[in-house]
Amino acid sequence: MNRLSQFLGAAVVIAISIVFVVNFRPAANTQTRSVGISCAVEIRGACVPSTEFWASYRLLAPRNADAARLRAMGLRRITAEGLYERWLLTEDAKRLGITVSDDDLSAELFAGRAHVSLPADKVRQVGYSLGLGEELLRYLGVRNRTTKKFDRKLYEREVRSLTKMSEQDFRDYQRHEMVAARMRDLIRARVHVGENEAFEQFSREKSTRTVDYARFDRRFYGDLLVDDSEKAVLAWADANKEELDKTWEARKSQYLPECRVARHVLARFKPNAEDADADKLAAQERIEKALARIKKGEDFADVAREMSDDTSAPRGGDLGCVAKGRMVKPFEDKVFELKVGDISDPVETEYGFHIIKVEQIAKDEGAEKIGREQTARELYVAHESERLAAEGAKQILAAVGGGKSIREALDAYVAGLVPAKAGGVKKKDAAKDEKKKGAAKAKEGEKAGTADVEKKDGDPSAPTTIATHPHRPTVETSLAFNISGDPIPSVKPGTDAGRIAFELEKVGDVPRDIVPLDSGYAVIQLKEKALATQEQWDKEREYYVSAMRSAKQNDALTGYLRRLRSTIGSEVKYDQTLITEPKDKDAEGQEPFSEEEGE
Repeated sequence: MNRLSQFLGAAVVIAISIVFVVNFRPAANTQTRSVGISCAVEIRGACVPSTEFWASYRLLAPRNADAARLRAMGLRRITAEGLYERWLLTEDAKRLGITVSDDDLSAELFAGRAHVSLPADKVRQVGYSLGLGEELLRYLGVRNRTTKKFDRKLYEREVRSLTKMSEQDFRDYQRHEMVAARMRDLIRARVHVGENEAFEQFSREKSTRTVDYARFDRRFYGDLLVDDSEKAVLAWADANKEELDKTWEARKSQYLPECRVARHVLARFKPNAEDADADKLAAQERIEKALARIKKGEDFADVAREMSDDTSAPRGGDLGCVAKGRMVKPFEDKVFELKVGDISDPVETEYGFHIIKVEQIAKDEGAEKIGREQTARELYVAHESERLAAEGAKQILAAVGGGKSIREALDAYVAGLVPAKAGGVKKKDAAKDEKKKGAAKAKEGEKAGTADVEKKDGDPSAPTTIATHPHRPTVETSLAFNISGDPIPSVKPGTDAGRIAFELEKVGDVPRDIVPLDSGYAVIQLKEKALATQEQWDKEREYYVSAMRSAKQNDALTGYLRRLRSTIGSEVKYDQTLITEPKDKDAEGQEPFSEEEGE
């Protein structure tokens, strides 16, 4: 009995020793395993292990990849999303009875073909950028360089070094990937592209149009053609009191408790111009000339109309009632330093050199009265500019639809415009110019813009006229464009000018309506029409059929996975510690293929 007790006691000691060694031996790296491998992705209770996450990450990333580029790409999240979609596909494969045999798996692995997964909507963009292509394959170095045959030792070393997996774990992981790949192939195989369908796409992309177009910019009408007399503004304010009250309530804090009515003359220079010093010196000379004229007694507003480079020039440099916090600091400081009637010396800002005149200091009720009047004027001018621009564009559209070319119609239209602003050319000047030139058909205001002023085009001291306004209506010709092109700059969002142009059948045709722009409207007229040729198609047939099939296959796969998400895999959870990219300072010295990850 004593011997039996001794034997049992020894057995217990040995068993305890074995357990101790197995669980706590140094360098065994089994402590993590004892608490279980974490789940990178969980879907309805199913677990995609972190070991597969890191294996996929390493296979997705090209060797010697730049870690900062991978972080910027968000490769960790992309990896997890790819594994989620892989799970969806392998689950659905069970329903369809799709599997991978051991022989097929071995053949693929021994050929050095490792499969990976990416989200379907990122396959084309991310797959190619990572060097994987749409097949999502990473090739392993498994062949002996001398014999060119499969080398098991190379294969085992490649698997361990790249994925940190045992050979058996890697096989299990790749079996899932191959099943998912077969599901993708099955879904894509259902997509067919006929040659006629591909030709239609080819024809749309290769056929081009060229249009002539005229722009009708609200800024042109607001600066020169809107009658902003006090009578016109008051009439509009009376008829639109509700809109004015609402806008004033939103703006009144900009004027109260004090604002200052001011005008200015601007001599603009460009600090970043090629010859910035010379440009600045020329601006300084211009502002000194303007100041000299004002000091000699010329009206400040008249000098501003003729010499200012600012958009306020047609208004005689009028800035309205200026409140604090609305202008650049050097300008604002000077405005609030001047007394009523004072005229400043040149003030330099980032825009150029200014001469400033303060005409009134308004406070409280006075500031509110001026601010409300100014708001009414701005709203009225905005409405009138919009109306005139639309009317001008529709007038040209009707004339071109009646048989005129867009250039003929626009020339006739512009010739009939008469400036309503003092900054424009006066009627007596136009009449004098008409007589001098003998052009009896020219309308008032038009010839003044093409005679004495035209030779000064580009001279900052020249007054702004119909002919010199930077946004005046002119006819421009687009570059050749296809149906997805943008023939006109700054088209209003939601307007497809390219498609509108492609609906025109014959050269000379115009659309049924004007084209809205960010700053006004445009009229287009078809100038040239070039169709795709049979010769082009013969050269590019194979490419177009293949490209179109690939695009439709990817769309089909994306749609298929969307349905799977909504049915079998809507409950998904990612391990945020894995998918969150480390910050630069945390990632310094960390390789995306480091030994620590995934172990």
